This record gives sequence, structure tokens and C-alpha cells, in this order.
Amino acid sequence: MRINRKKQLGKHAVISGIRMPQLRCTRVSESDILRRASLALCACLLFTAVFVGCGTEASDEPVDPNRLQVMASFYTMYDFAQKIGGEHVQVTCMVPSGTEPHDWEPSTKDITRMEQADVFIYNGAGMEHWVSDVLAGLSNKKLISVEASRGVSLLRSAEEEDGHDHEAVHADEDEEDSHDHGIAHADEDGHDHAGEEDAAVSNAAAHEDDAADHTVVAAPDGHDAHEHGEYDPHVWLDPMNAKQEMQNICEAFSEADPEHRADYQANYENWAKQLDELDETYQTTLENLSERNIVVAHEAYGYLCRRYNLTQVSIEGMSPDSEPDPGRMADIIDFVRANNVRAIFFEELSGSRTAETVAAETGVKLLTLSPLEGLSDRQEETGGDYFSVMEENLQQLTEALR
Repeated sequence: MRINRKKQLGKHAVISGIRMPQLRCTRVSESDILRRASLALCACLLFTAVFVGCGTEASDEPVDPNRLQVMASFYTMYDFAQKIGGEHVQVTCMVPSGTEPHDWEPSTKDITRMEQADVFIYNGAGMEHWVSDVLAGLSNKKLISVEASRGVSLLRSAEEEDGHDHEAVHADEDEEDSHDHGIAHADEDGHDHAGEEDAAVSNAAAHEDDAADHTVVAAPDGHDAHEHGEYDPHVWLDPMNAKQEMQNICEAFSEADPEHRADYQANYENWAKQLDELDETYQTTLENLSERNIVVAHEAYGYLCRRYNLTQVSIEGMSPDSEPDPGRMADIIDFVRANNVRAIFFEELSGSRTAETVAAETGVKLLTLSPLEGLSDRQEETGGDYFSVMEENLQQLTEALR
């Protein structure tokens, strides 16, 4: 932009025909500069605190007294609750969008909402480490709480199985006596895993103190949340387990709101049919692929592998925040090179640093694989849900294993 220096009008200069005030130099002391900088910094911090705090709170949507008030611990529980409840429920997702849920804890506002809720849905199996303490402290005796994974046969985490010893992901694992170090194996029939008699535990049996109906438990009694890391909590990645979770939610809604029992049951039957179809698509797509090993950043895919006869090799542990040691990284790299692994899977919500390291060392490509703990910004923008993400996962698996 050029200044027309020929046009000076009093206290204003003309810049490209626009009258602008002339700038004057003012002497400012060093103390004034420091004071103003401090005020600006405080304002910036206050702004950040306010808006970050808002991003971690439960929804401020007004409560609709004509609908069942439901609190869901994280995205997948939220999605299942919406699908089963339909127009009769108002569901609040406790974990904010884009947040990895493993180490998240509820805020005071979340707990206040739970005090006012009719139903609380959580996955269980150690996914939500905070549940027992929060439920024990609630005064809301009418709250119906649902451990959605009840009735699912749980897998112990690889960390629990081998005592956190990940030193041997051997390239020569075709030996029959090789140990399972961070790898969830499936045997030839696609429904049984190494040590499943010991490693897979009936979730219902793990709660022997509950009544015959293992679906709906009034808070705070009857809760025995598993320690985080003892079991793999990602049960929903097997569509048949997802169907069990939806059934449990359906039964809870029917108990809390008998007037709309028929609607909840109809919704469940509709989604159960779609889960059967999804399962069939996975079976027919994956059964004839030559490769069976998937190398993933986060140990989250044991149930998917058990269902579809795949082998999971995880770089990190059950929590995506866990850091592999150099020995573990070296073993993974050796495994990738020796077993014709074509891709390393990472998760959009957790980042890809360790996966990128392995991919760079081995020359294989990076692909995304979602554990469905939440939606990425991209998935939210396209209206994603459990089914669309599972279909996307199947496409990524096919690309890596064909």
C-alpha cells in the first residue's frame, strides 16, 4: 500500500484515498512496558482458563423434563444410548469431544449432572477407573447405573498376562512354544485365543455379588470396577459384544421408563440386525486375506482380533499414554521386518509419534485404525458414528492385510 505523501490534512494522512491518523512516537518507560506486558499475560491466561475449562465440562444443553436423563461415560456409550433411546432420551457424553478417555476424570459439573440423571451408562472392565469412587459418593439413590460390558467374556491385557515384560516380540514366533508378549493371538477357528481359558474371564462371573440380572444396578451398590490394565476394556470392537452392550442399555432404559419399553426394544432389534450384518461383512472380507498380523500403537484390538482370527502386536500398552522402552521398540521393528508387515496403525486422537518411528525405521506406511473411544474432528464433521468408523476400520485393515 503506497502513501500519497502530497496529501497531508492536519492530523491525518491519506493512504490510498483513506484518511488515517498520524502516528506519534511517545516515550514509554521500561516499568510501563513491564506492567502492560504483565496485564496482557494475565488476560491471556484468564482467557485460556475460561475457554479450556468450558471445553472439558459436560454439555450445557437445557434439561428436557419429558425425556429420560442419561449420562454416558464416553463416546461409544453415548452413541449406543442415543441409538437405543431415540427420541425418548437426552444423553450427555461426559468425556469432551476429541479427548482420549483412559485417564480422564469427571469434573464437579459432571458429578452434579449425575446427581440429576435417571441412568448412567459406562463400559466397565476397567475403562473408567473413576466409576466406583464417584458412584459411592452420589446421593442420587434413584440413579440406574449400567455396566454395559456385563455378559461379555473379557480378555486379560497383554501387560497383565506377561507381567509387563515386553522384551520378546520375536521374529521367529512360528515356534509352538513361543510366549505371548504383547500379542493377542487367535487360533485357527477364529474364536479362541492363546490362554483364553485363563485370560478370558466372564464379566458376569467377575461380579458374583450381583443379583441374577447383571445389567442394571442401582448406584452405588454392586459395583466392582476392574483395575485399569487388568482387562482389555475395548469390548465394543467386536460387533457381537457391541450387541450385548446395546441389549444391556435397552434393558436399563426399559426399567427406568417402562412406558416406552416397546420403542426401546424395537430400536435394539433394528441395531442388532445391523450389527449382525456388520459382523458378516467383516468375516467375509477378512477371512481370505493372506496376512494376519496387525501392528498397532495402542493395545486396543484384542476383541476384534479374537473375532476375526487376527494377531495384534502393540507398540504401547493398554493406555495410549504409556511409552515403550527402547528394547520394546527394537523388538517391534524386528517383528515388522521379519513378518511382511505392510502398515503400522495409529489413532487420530492419540497421535502417531511411536508409530511414525517404527514406520520410518522399517519403510512401511502409516494407516489409521480407530478404537472408537471418541470421534476425530474429521469424523465429527462427516457425521460419523460407530458403524461408519467400523466400516472405515475394515477398509484400513483390508489395505494393510491383502
